[in-house]
Amino acid sequence: MKLKTLALITLVTLGCSFASAQTFSFFDANGYEFCDYIVITYNSGGVVAGYDDLEACGLDYNAPIVGFDATTANDGQPAYGKGIVVGDGIFDAEYDEYTGEQWTLWLSGKASKEKNGHFSGRYGWMGVAGSYSGTYFGDNYGYLIAGPPSENEVADHVNIAGKLPNKLRK
Repeated sequence: MKLKTLALITLVTLGCSFASAQTFSFFDANGYEFCDYIVITYNSGGVVAGYDDLEACGLDYNAPIVGFDATTANDGQPAYGKGIVVGDGIFDAEYDEYTGEQWTLWLSGKASKEKNGHFSGRYGWMGVAGSYSGTYFGDNYGYLIAGPPSENEVADHVNIAGKLPNKLRK
């Protein structure tokens, strides 16, 4: 009987650990840490969901994210490989209204290599932005680590999508 109880406790503990949220922080290509971070709360059957924590940047709302497991090819973009692709409602959350702007992220399935505050190897994320009219107006990319950003060091930093640009580019 004791062995069955121990097995049940072990299974419940393992189930809870796999069900917990995963958190990822962003750094740009120069190692600058952003204030927001991604929390994955659901990852099953090839579907992922969660939120972009913008309250860490001083905003009133977080942004929803939802997407799929995906592999991006090495076709000349700075970040690629096996990971996830998610749509991020960061612009609507930042402006507290419908903007018609879309931020889409690819996140690597592996954390970036960091040693003594310096990164090496491939980039761990890339984001692209566009509008409801089909206009592409920019991208951003960099390194990805597990866990939230350093609280005291990033309060005044911008988020990964930055601000809406003054001039759209095609």
